[in-house]
Amino acid sequence: MAKLVLLLSAFAFLLLAANASIYRATVEVEGENLSSGQSCQKQFEEQQKFKHCQMYVQQEVQKSQDGHSLTARINQRQQCFKQCCQELQEVDKKCRCQNLEQMVKRQQQQGQFRGEKLQELYETASELPRMCNISPSQGCQFSSPYWSY
Repeated sequence: MAKLVLLLSAFAFLLLAANASIYRATVEVEGENLSSGQSCQKQFEEQQKFKHCQMYVQQEVQKSQDGHSLTARINQRQQCFKQCCQELQEVDKKCRCQNLEQMVKRQQQQGQFRGEKLQELYETASELPRMCNISPSQGCQFSSPYWSY
């Protein structure tokens, strides 16, 4: 009988130890997710909210409405594009799409674009990683209600 009690006590101890380690692992994983979200936000802020990417995407959507000479527009767009690719390169791969989507949502909140222009804004932003030849090479998929697959 004493052996049975000792065996049950040892089993209960092992069960509690296993449960505690599972709990600790769960807390660590959830903590990592929280810190990565914060670091993506920090990177977004450090990149001045993807200022050059924002300018490039706006220029692409508004290219037919601009009154500047064609050469000046092309040169300005190319320069913004290069700087945008640099901004994307400096951000962690896991943050690129999240930060691009945040950039577009901010433009959407400012009310600059509506309807087809807004959808074009999302589509252009989603293609930036692919166009810059960086990961994710297939582009981004955003959760916007304007996004159509």
